[in-house]
Amino acid sequence: MTATSATEKISYEQFRSEWLTEIEEGNPSPLEKGRRFATKLITQWLGVTTDDDDFVVCDGAGDGGIDIAYLRQADVDPGSREENAEEGDTWYLIQSKYGTAFAGADTILAEGNKVITTLQGQNRNLSEDSRQLIKKIDLFRQQLSKSDRIVLVFATTDPIALRDRQALDAIQTIGRERVMLNFDVEEVSLQSIWGEQTHLSVPIIGQFVEQSSGWLVGTVSLSDLFQFLKSYQRQTGNLDKLYDKNVRQFLGGRKKINKGIADTLTNSPEKFGLYNNGITIVVSEYRKQPDDRTIMITNPYIVNGCQTTKTIWQVLDSRFNAGGTGVDSANDSWKEMVARGGLVTKIVRSDEAETTDITKFTNSQNAIRQKDFAALDTEFRNWATAMEEEYKVFLEIQRGGTESRKAYEKQHPDQPKFSGYVNAFDLIKIYGAGWLAKPGLAFGKNAPFLPGGSVYESIVSQKDRDKPFGVRDLYAAYQLKIVADKNRFGRTAEHPSRRLSRFLFYYIIMRMLRNVILSPQLSRPAVSASDLTDAVVKLAGPDTKEQLDLLTNAATKLLDGYLTLGSQFSVYDEDPFKAKHNGNLNALLKADHLGSEDYTPILTNAFHAHNAALDITGGREKIAAALNER
Repeated sequence: MTATSATEKISYEQFRSEWLTEIEEGNPSPLEKGRRFATKLITQWLGVTTDDDDFVVCDGAGDGGIDIAYLRQADVDPGSREENAEEGDTWYLIQSKYGTAFAGADTILAEGNKVITTLQGQNRNLSEDSRQLIKKIDLFRQQLSKSDRIVLVFATTDPIALRDRQALDAIQTIGRERVMLNFDVEEVSLQSIWGEQTHLSVPIIGQFVEQSSGWLVGTVSLSDLFQFLKSYQRQTGNLDKLYDKNVRQFLGGRKKINKGIADTLTNSPEKFGLYNNGITIVVSEYRKQPDDRTIMITNPYIVNGCQTTKTIWQVLDSRFNAGGTGVDSANDSWKEMVARGGLVTKIVRSDEAETTDITKFTNSQNAIRQKDFAALDTEFRNWATAMEEEYKVFLEIQRGGTESRKAYEKQHPDQPKFSGYVNAFDLIKIYGAGWLAKPGLAFGKNAPFLPGGSVYESIVSQKDRDKPFGVRDLYAAYQLKIVADKNRFGRTAEHPSRRLSRFLFYYIIMRMLRNVILSPQLSRPAVSASDLTDAVVKLAGPDTKEQLDLLTNAATKLLDGYLTLGSQFSVYDEDPFKAKHNGNLNALLKADHLGSEDYTPILTNAFHAHNAALDITGGREKIAAALNER
């Protein structure tokens, strides 16, 4: 049985129990328990790590109602040629209520108003961490663009009950009146990570004709489509769940606003259907109602039209729910044009097996590239199977997959267990930082590393390889992650220099390994990506611990010195640190050109010095000898 099919047999209750195990581990205090819960939930939901300075934990006394804050900066791929997308920055402000700390609508209203009061500057009882956070958010609000947002997120163990979700709408309305127009409220729970819907029926109104083979085709007005999205969001608390079967959403699609769609909605909404190919909604069942216009659809997923419907949602939500009791003739006229605008909509009754094909073929007529489909249908799933069969490592390709697999193993103690668990996207970024020498891009952005992104395309189509990129490369990246974890890179690092520098470490150790491969003992005129992979796998073996430690110690010594103020080769003396990034180390470590000789020449000089030291001590020779053994 494959890992994928095994985890599909786990119930939500089993998943929930496994997910919460490490939250309760070690009898933590209520504050620590809540912090663990919020951190794990939000990092999985947003697909981020806690290493970044943009991830701020400020719970406790004087937090102003904000337990965690995260600034997601516009994730633009500098190597992409896609020009018709606009994405702003988003502050996520998390109010976490673990277990019985959540008491329904009263909690939402009380805590939501507390956060709004804090954002208005009316809360004087703030901790130093919270004061610094509010200063950042105040500056953010002073330099807003139309695409920037603040999202207040209520994080709970289980989904908020339908009867309590009106309180979320109330807080959103208050936030838009008192804080800023682009103020949204969302909820996230373990059900969001689990990703499976219970029986959910949502009405959609339109003019539909039933075709053969169990599908409807027709038109839905823009205002009726918005009401469908609103109804779905109200029932689930998370509009993104509607796109769980969409190819882009599957591996981390973001809330980008398509400028072309937004411009049409703003200027000519009545003509919208003329310029759009329409959307496809896959459902488990549909039923026509007596009025012949309302269709009740069960467990819907939008598999084609993610960009279209998200943009409709954002544009209409900002205009329809802006508040105010006065008269605006221009806005009223615009709403009338919206009501006349329509969209071709297909509703397809389908089982799970058909959904992937429908996703593939309905999207093949638009701008999504074939590589996206390969990632969804072939590559990532094949890599996951190969990692299991060849290395006994669980490759997580959907959020929550690791907890699901561990729960399955507990329920089936007689079945083989995995030796390790790792997220596929993390390994792609490690490979990009180490093999392709892009540590800053890996630390600062996700989009280039997603299927269709510039770095991902470079990875899977490298010209200097004698065999295609595959599971052996991912396994090598996994071994590097193990090394970084053992050396405590990240927020809990013992060495301050290692808190923000995980991706820089991957770059440094692979650059030093490249120098070892070029040693006279190995007689290599050049080093390919495959050579680097083979070397990492060799050093990760059971008989080469001493040589791997030599390389690791050399890399960490270089990194620790480089990130130390006043050292011989210090990042604080790099020109971009002072001139371009105004002394912001976090910004420099996210720079696209971090590591290049022209951009960070002091780092290059540090490499020369430490490589020479490795030669003098005989370390390079020992590592090369280990790589040369058959």
